[in-house]
Amino acid sequence: MTRSALIILVKKKLDEYAPEGIDLPFDDYIGPLLDESARDLLAKAPLHLVAPTSISLTNTVFENDKSYIPVPSDWIRIHEIRYPLWKKSVRTAISAENPEYKRQENEYIKGGYGRPEVVVVTTSVLGGALTRYLECSKVIDGATPLVATYVKTEEAQFLNDLLVDSLTWLTASKIFVVTGYGDKAKITLDLSNQALAQLIV
Repeated sequence: MTRSALIILVKKKLDEYAPEGIDLPFDDYIGPLLDESARDLLAKAPLHLVAPTSISLTNTVFENDKSYIPVPSDWIRIHEIRYPLWKKSVRTAISAENPEYKRQENEYIKGGYGRPEVVVVTTSVLGGALTRYLECSKVIDGATPLVATYVKTEEAQFLNDLLVDSLTWLTASKIFVVTGYGDKAKITLDLSNQALAQLIV
C-alpha cells in the first residue's frame, strides 16, 4: 500500500477516537511514528507475512564448533537459519542474558545438531574488536548454512498488505501516547493487537 494511503487510514482511525473539539497536530507525528510502528510490528508479526532477506556470510568466523555471523545493521530478528546436520531450522534468536544461554556451559545439554541454537552476542572473536554476532551452535568448521535469512527494517509502505490494519492502529496508539491521551492509546493498541492476532495461524 502506498505511504499516502497509509497516512489516510491512520487519520481515519485517529478521527474515530480523538476527543471531540480537540485540534491536535497529528500530521507532525504520523510519518515518523508510522515507520517506528512498522519496526515494532516486524519484530512480532508472523514470519510467513514478513519478507526474508539473506544474511551476508562474508565475515563469518568459526570457533569451538560455533559460527559467528556479524549481525546486519538493519537487523530486527531472524527469519530462518539452518546449517548442515541441524535437525531443524532456528527461527528465534535468544540473547546472551537469556537463562537458556547458560546451558551452553554444560557439556551435556548444550546446543547440538538435534537442538541448535542461535544467540545474539556482543563479543570479540579471534582477538578482533567487539562486534554483535549471531552465535550459531553446533556447526561444522567452514560450513555454509543451507539458509540464513533475517527480517530487516522496512518503511511502512513496504509491509505486507495483511499487516496494514494492525500497523495503522499501532501508529494511532503511538500518536495518542505522544499527545497525552493514554486511554485512547490503550484502546487503539488493543485494536492493533486484535488485528495481528487474527493473522496468526
